[in-house]
Amino acid sequence: MADELADLERDAQGEPIFSLPGRQIVVALLVAGICCAGLGVVVSDVVAPMIGMQVVDGTWLAALGGAFAALLGNLLGLAVLWPPAKRPASTWTSVWMAASGLRILATGGLAALLYFRSPGEPRVFVLVTGFTYLALLVVETATIAKVLGPVLGRMPSKASGNKNSPSAS
Repeated sequence: MADELADLERDAQGEPIFSLPGRQIVVALLVAGICCAGLGVVVSDVVAPMIGMQVVDGTWLAALGGAFAALLGNLLGLAVLWPPAKRPASTWTSVWMAASGLRILATGGLAALLYFRSPGEPRVFVLVTGFTYLALLVVETATIAKVLGPVLGRMPSKASGNKNSPSAS
C-alpha cells in the first residue's frame, strides 16, 4: 500500500488525487443490506416474542421493508459520490458529507412512506430500519477508509506541524 501512496497523482498543492472504489462500495452495501434483512426476519420471528412483542402475520415483511428502506436510502446517498472519478482528497471528504446528508433524508423519507403501509409489528420495522442504516454506514465508512485513511494520514498538516510529506519518505 505504501508504494501506491508514493505513486499517487498530486495536484499543484501536492494533495493526492485518486478515485474511490465505487463498485466495491456498492457490492459491500448490497451484501450488508441483504444480511441485515435476513437477520431482521430471523429476529422478528424468534426474538420479538421473547421481549414481549406480538408477532402477527406479516411481521417478517415489516423487517424486510425496514431493511429495504435503509438499503435504498444508502444507495441513493451514493449518487452524490458518482462518478467515482479522480478528485483531490479534501474534495472527497466534503462530497462524502453531502452523501451522508442525502442518505439521511432518503432513508428517513422512505421509512416514513413505508412505515404506515408496513404489515405486522411496526416496532420491528423501526428497529430493523435503524439497525440496517447503522450497519450500512459502518460498512461504507470501512470501505472508504481503506482508501482514504492512509492517503490522508500521509498528507502534511500545517496545523499539527506534521512534516511527514511523501517526498520525505
